[in-house]
Amino acid sequence: MTVTNRTPGTGDEWLARLENAWAERERDRARSVADAAGARRWLEGHPPTPPVEAAAHVLDAYASWRSGRMVEALEGLEPVLGRAGVRDVWVCRALNIRIALGFEIGEVAQSMALVEEQLALCRALGETEIEACTLHDIGVMHNDHGTKQGRPYLLQALESFRHADNIEGQAFAHLNLATAAVLAGAPDEARTHLECARTLGERRGLPYVHTMALAQQGALEAGSDPVRAEALLRSALHRQSLHDDRPMWEAADPLARLLMAQARYTEARELLSGFLEAAQAARLRSMAMHAHALLADIHEALDQPAEALGHLRAHVQAYRALRDEEHDRRVSALEVMHRTELMRAQAEAGQRRADELGRLSQTDDLTGLPNRRHLLDEGPRLLRERPGAVAIIDIDHFKAVNDRYGHETGDRVLHAFAARLRRELPGAFVARSGGEEFVALFPGLAVPDAHVCLDTLRRQRSAPGPLPDVTFTAGVTPCPDGDLQDALRRADTLLYRGKATGRDRVVPDDGGVE
Repeated sequence: MTVTNRTPGTGDEWLARLENAWAERERDRARSVADAAGARRWLEGHPPTPPVEAAAHVLDAYASWRSGRMVEALEGLEPVLGRAGVRDVWVCRALNIRIALGFEIGEVAQSMALVEEQLALCRALGETEIEACTLHDIGVMHNDHGTKQGRPYLLQALESFRHADNIEGQAFAHLNLATAAVLAGAPDEARTHLECARTLGERRGLPYVHTMALAQQGALEAGSDPVRAEALLRSALHRQSLHDDRPMWEAADPLARLLMAQARYTEARELLSGFLEAAQAARLRSMAMHAHALLADIHEALDQPAEALGHLRAHVQAYRALRDEEHDRRVSALEVMHRTELMRAQAEAGQRRADELGRLSQTDDLTGLPNRRHLLDEGPRLLRERPGAVAIIDIDHFKAVNDRYGHETGDRVLHAFAARLRRELPGAFVARSGGEEFVALFPGLAVPDAHVCLDTLRRQRSAPGPLPDVTFTAGVTPCPDGDLQDALRRADTLLYRGKATGRDRVVPDDGGVE
């Protein structure tokens, strides 16, 4: 998709800009956030444009999620997932983020319940990429829990990313397949996946992927080839310092442990002291907490008990603060998540009620056929798209049926007659227009063919049973232009012509009806 630097001026142009921002969300997250902000400013001065608003919310939620701001991400998804009856690509993407967030805060059962809905929507929309993202997130969830069940999901995701030609997705899938291989005790397979991740990261310009692959390779080689492991880990730290302002614990931790295993405690201390300073400056307290723990071990090995105790106390203090913060964060996230689910449930229930009311307003209670209102709303469109024949069908002597057998039996006769019309005229649009009168539209069928269908039905007699047998009279006329009212007027004239000449017949239009 080609997107210029010119500020979009229409809703469609903004949607194209935001679609491109989504495609580039991993390579240029700042730009995707800026485009979402620009779209919101545009919305302030224009009529409501729900697709643009939804796209901006989803991009913001994605950026918040990837930055660890789970509550903000969930709150950003609320307006998108709370829309009743909307099932577009941005809802699909919002569900994907919602599922991933659920996995992160431990709501696995609730997230898995959403997976089936999300995958069905992906397939309905042809969204191979988002389907792959969902499978990938399930695999990552299993990796995070230390199980071996993630590999099949990640392999499926990798194949789907390949089919969609999504290089970023392939790179991340290879990274996480390497983790799955380590969990399964298959280091050679892990090495293959990490090499693929590095190659794809270089090709697509994804420094984070390349650096993570180097770090994982270094950690993997630490036990068998410490020299190569150290080189890989130092390379990862160097690349990280060039491309990212976030300290990289994934490389610092295994490198520090490697140095400690070789009794190179001073080097390990210098490495982690620098890392701790960077983590504290970036306000990454979890990483700082882990650095304090390792530094305590290093100072103990260097026979520096006061320093070791200081770092140990800092580690415990950070652990307690993070535990409390994590608890509050999870509670807040769960509150937002459950509020979103309640909004979705209420919106879906409202939509179901609206759908049911709409159906009831268009359906005849007694027969289940479309009513006259539905006939007049839908019929002209059907006949404009496919000109054909129109017939009015009236049960003969129906008043006598009611008088002799009672209205309850009369109602059963109407119900059975409607079922017969529906069964024997499968290509027609059949409606009850009132009383014992029915209308059949035959899109794409000429009057002679419709006459044959109706006359064949007329000649058939109901099987013996508890209901009285009835005959009908019908008039059939063409409707070449979609003017249903005019066609009904002509069919009614033909119907009464049939009634006047003895009933139990189908009268076709021979061109003599005005």
